[in-house]
Amino acid sequence: MLIKIDVNKNYILKTGLVIDGGQCCIINAGRIFIEDGLIAAITPGNDTSFRFTDPSRELVCLDLGELTVLPPLVDCHVHLALDGKDFAAARRRWEQPIEMARQVQSELADTLGHGILAVRDGGDRAGIGLYFREQVVTGSMVGPVIRSPGFALRKPGTYGSFLGRGVEMDQLSETLDQLVQNGVNLVKVIVSGVVSFKEYGRVGPVQYTATELNAIVQGAHARGLPIMAHASSDAAVRLALEAGVDTVEHGYFLSRESLQQMAARGSAWIPTVIPVAARLNCRAEDGGPDRPERLVLERTVDRQLAMINEAVSLGVTLGVGTDAGASGVRHGSGYLEELALYRRAGLAPAEIIRCATLNGARILGLDWGVIKPGRPAALIAVAGNPLDDIAALETAQNMLSY
Repeated sequence: MLIKIDVNKNYILKTGLVIDGGQCCIINAGRIFIEDGLIAAITPGNDTSFRFTDPSRELVCLDLGELTVLPPLVDCHVHLALDGKDFAAARRRWEQPIEMARQVQSELADTLGHGILAVRDGGDRAGIGLYFREQVVTGSMVGPVIRSPGFALRKPGTYGSFLGRGVEMDQLSETLDQLVQNGVNLVKVIVSGVVSFKEYGRVGPVQYTATELNAIVQGAHARGLPIMAHASSDAAVRLALEAGVDTVEHGYFLSRESLQQMAARGSAWIPTVIPVAARLNCRAEDGGPDRPERLVLERTVDRQLAMINEAVSLGVTLGVGTDAGASGVRHGSGYLEELALYRRAGLAPAEIIRCATLNGARILGLDWGVIKPGRPAALIAVAGNPLDDIAALETAQNMLSY
């Protein structure tokens, strides 16, 4: 259940455990007091001594019983224009507004139902993600906070026609100005092609020269827009990092040296393992991989998980992104599958929670992820203790947003 915090009301939450997303530790709490949409105080046990600044406001008391409270989950890479089931059918809906709205409303409901209160869309040529961001902002549709780049930038004639338009370099300034006028939150640039499921280690070619990519990044930053870069292969990742991108998406087959560079530059990595791993869940008789392809997929996933573990040891900021909408990756439930892969990579539940909450919030520019006075009252509640078992995040029951 999503509860929208009314800034004109005061709230008292009676809680079970409270987990902070920054330190990933248990806060000794029994009550959380909310005023003006912000956490005003956290008190232990039955301590109700806190006094609101304006006690005349309507008071709402919520008893969460033994549920564990923590910051909201954030999916740093989704595609609202796709449904994760049938790419061709989803594309046809782009020309069917009523059906498109039904699809996206279902996706947003599934997203909220899994405790994900913010998503960053990866772009689409039709501007669907940006359109539905506005539907949520205006209250015409219920959904998480959405950050959107509108359409992605790519080299004409290269991978990504469904993600965005091909932009010649002499059109760059005009295109970036158009994105600003459209009100985008960020710029998405496609630096490389995609990972092969048939040949281990092969990735579609790099699209831009260093000079071209530098111009894109500098142009976006000059307009106050961060850059998310679709980049797989070590060459693409290095090019993106040297240009100064804010986040690297996918990053398959990157090297330890690239991770070191990422940590030094402060760029974040969104590994998106589940789009490849999901293919392994499809049986050969249902159109899934044959044995040679399965072996390629398994090696690709295992290497990505090993590099996720390496990234944590090197101090790289990891976000959680699912590429939801990609084949086999459903909005909402795909997030839990991605978290399970992070656990398989060797990350402790506390580290996974940090990636899923605080890191994701920072990547999206949200002041979430830490539960303390003065921070926004954006919270979720789950059964069980995810510090003991990350699977407890599957039980999201109550969500508060302002």
